[in-house]
Amino acid sequence: MDTQDVKNTEQTETDTSEEKVEVLSDSEQTIAELKDQLLRALAENENTRKRAQKDKEDALKFGVSNIARDMVGVADNLRRAMENKSENAAELAEALFSGVDLILKDFEGVLGRHGIQRIDALNQQFDPHWHQAVFEQETEDHAPGIVIQVVQDGYKIHDRLLRPAMVAVSKAKKQGVA
Repeated sequence: MDTQDVKNTEQTETDTSEEKVEVLSDSEQTIAELKDQLLRALAENENTRKRAQKDKEDALKFGVSNIARDMVGVADNLRRAMENKSENAAELAEALFSGVDLILKDFEGVLGRHGIQRIDALNQQFDPHWHQAVFEQETEDHAPGIVIQVVQDGYKIHDRLLRPAMVAVSKAKKQGVA
């Protein structure tokens, strides 16, 4: 090998080393960029989780704000009814009765605005999804399994049961019993 070949071989080795250093440098830069992207994505995920948790807590804490605001109006009306003073007992009774009737209508309106409805059970076929039988009563006036008395109204919110109606259900009279 002559001197020229040795110089070319050394030059080639130097070029190869520089290329390896450059490739390593590019790889390290890519790794650093990917690591940065990963850390940012993890931080964004954590922030989203915390934000969702706060939104959930706020919804639980303040979710009843609209119905509570309406209920305060009903409470105000009840308070005004209690402040009504009259010397005449008949006038007082009439004023209280009509006042309570108006407050009840207002209250039912509040419930209705929030999707809460009373279950209409009287004279309906007994439905265990909406009614709770308190007792059965023998009768000839109604077919068996008909709600003949509502002991306590039931309520539903939209299509979900809040409280079943507590009812009395008709049953057939026993034949031959004196």
